[in-house]
Amino acid sequence: MRWILSRYILREMWSPFILSLVILTAISLLTKAVRIIELLLVQGVGGRFIAWFVLSVLPSLLIYTLPVAFLVGVLVAFTRLSSDSELTAMKSSGLSLYAALRPVLLFAAVVFSASLLVTLYLFPWGNLSLKNLVYEASKERFVSGLEEKTFYDSFRGFVIYIDKINVKSGDMEGIFISESGGDGEPNLFFAAGGVFSPATDRQTVYLRLSDGVMHRKAEGGGAYHIADFSSYTLELGLSGQPGAAGEKRNKEMYAGELRNSIELARASGEDPSRHIVDLHKRFAIPSSVFVFALLGVPLGLQKIRVARFTGFSVAIGVVLVYYLLSTGFEALGESGSMNPYVAVWATDLIFLAAGLFVFSRTSADRPANPLAMLRGGKSR
Repeated sequence: MRWILSRYILREMWSPFILSLVILTAISLLTKAVRIIELLLVQGVGGRFIAWFVLSVLPSLLIYTLPVAFLVGVLVAFTRLSSDSELTAMKSSGLSLYAALRPVLLFAAVVFSASLLVTLYLFPWGNLSLKNLVYEASKERFVSGLEEKTFYDSFRGFVIYIDKINVKSGDMEGIFISESGGDGEPNLFFAAGGVFSPATDRQTVYLRLSDGVMHRKAEGGGAYHIADFSSYTLELGLSGQPGAAGEKRNKEMYAGELRNSIELARASGEDPSRHIVDLHKRFAIPSSVFVFALLGVPLGLQKIRVARFTGFSVAIGVVLVYYLLSTGFEALGESGSMNPYVAVWATDLIFLAAGLFVFSRTSADRPANPLAMLRGGKSR
């Protein structure tokens, strides 16, 4: 009997979970549409690049849409079971609300495992892959970001001026370059033409100059040299690019790397709070599904007229409060105003306490709504 009930409840949760997961992820992906259009029109990337771009972005979306979709699935399933009086029949057959909670917790364990896989492995992989993709597109079609007759200083130690640019071919004409010298005197390059070429190093590009002249002053204020060249290649380091000098941001690190960052910060006397918060978020967000399980079952049993539309709206309200609280606590933890461990897990603990309270009262057929409790108290 219990296994039949569990399978039935699992089927009721599965469909709204999948549907809401697809819808929420698609809506979240639309927020990246502007970036995709920019890459298509400005960088001239192809369909293969866009496919990898979407694949790299998905983990950062699934971190949040998986728990939300789980809560929607639970609420929709139990709202329907309650509105059709099927839970009433279950109770009359001698089964308690705890029996109905077992398949929900089983489903929560599955979603938790999937979420943990995303946060620990796919999330850092996706961010690294996304950075590499955008960087390579920018490097290969770097000329598309340049403007004619404009001084360009996005290369470390170089200022570049280009008179004419052929965006389709990447050929440039009338190039002036000022390179910062070691003694403060710049080295000057004048070239009739040039073109950017790819480099094996992610943080550099090569600029091949043709038919030009180089002006260089010797160190210590000595002789002034002028040299003609038919071809000359400059290695240019990109400044302001994410991950410069091979550095990773926290969201691009795996759990082991974050633990190393915490130890290094402590060893150097720095505050490791930011790294602690980012590491424990990888576990706190997936753990929220168990909290949502305790809240979703009793909330789905409340007396609401429009049952089919209730699950999604209630889920959005619960999730909104959850993420507002977690964002606020995390900000306090990162700033050092609150213990970072407490800051990360505070929201889960608060919602866990609320879930246990609401579930226990609902299982005992007592009102869980605060207003109903007040009304009940007054009537006595």
